[in-house]
Amino acid sequence: MRIVWFSILLLAGLGLAQWQNREALITDFRQVQGVWIIKLDYVEVRDCNRDDCPAGLEISNQNPLLRTFRFTPSTKIFLLKSAGEYFQATPQQLIQGLGGRNFGWSFDKYTPFYIRVNEAKREIIELRQMYLP
Repeated sequence: MRIVWFSILLLAGLGLAQWQNREALITDFRQVQGVWIIKLDYVEVRDCNRDDCPAGLEISNQNPLLRTFRFTPSTKIFLLKSAGEYFQATPQQLIQGLGGRNFGWSFDKYTPFYIRVNEAKREIIELRQMYLP
C-alpha cells in the first residue's frame, strides 16, 4: 500500500513540475513563421529596506541563462491599466508596451513579469505584468 501511495505522490509531483510559476524579464519577443516566440530570463524579486533600494524591491539575476518558449492559442497576456487593474492584451500590444507605449501603467524591458509556463512543452501559459510602485 505504501508503494502505491508513493507512486501516486511521485506522479503528482512530476505533473506539477511541468507547470511552473516564475518571475522573468522579457529579452526577446517575435513572430517566427506564424508562431510567437519569447525569450525569458528568470529573476528573483525580493523586498529590500536599504538606502540604495528606494523602490523597496530588488531584482536579482543569479542564473543568466535565457529560456525560449512559444505562445499557443490559449496563452494569456495581462498588462496593467492601473495599480490593481489588468486587461487581457494581444501579442502586438505587448510589443507596443515594450517599445514604450503606455496602456495606463507603463513598463519596459526591465519590468519583471509573472509567468506560468509548461517547461516540458516549452509553452507560455500566462504572462502577467508585475506591479512595481
